[in-house]
Amino acid sequence: MSTPAEQNIEFLQDEQGRLVLVDSNGIRHANVHAAKMFPLTERDHWISIQSEASREILCVEDPQKLPEASRKLLLEALSRRDFVPIIQVIHRIVRLADGHEWHVTTDRGDTSFEVETDESIQPLGHGRLVIIDRRNTRYLIPNAASLDRVSKRKLEHYY
Repeated sequence: MSTPAEQNIEFLQDEQGRLVLVDSNGIRHANVHAAKMFPLTERDHWISIQSEASREILCVEDPQKLPEASRKLLLEALSRRDFVPIIQVIHRIVRLADGHEWHVTTDRGDTSFEVETDESIQPLGHGRLVIIDRRNTRYLIPNAASLDRVSKRKLEHYY
């Protein structure tokens, strides 16, 4: 169920800091979870609100239409859940028998991960790329053209 802009919902925080939804009927849903339905292509829209049992209660199409206090709590909950490291520098890519090992610097520090095939590098449009490692962790390159020259050259071999 999608929430029209005029639908009256509210997000609160309980004593343990967990997200609470008060729906348009005044029903209080404790310990709800927010999840981006399209985290890479529609980062700022389409937020699924799920119960403790992971059943969708409703969908917020545009969080910007929520009252400021509710929007702030929802966006804070999403930021705690998000884990999409942004690749800033590609140091090296090492060929393995069954894939490649990437050594990179992300917005969360230096790391390395393994990629199985070249198909694990997917374009998202407008120069954005997502790289999916063996553990299904997604790494984002928001603009391949803005990488340094050496990183771009390493990336060109695989994309």
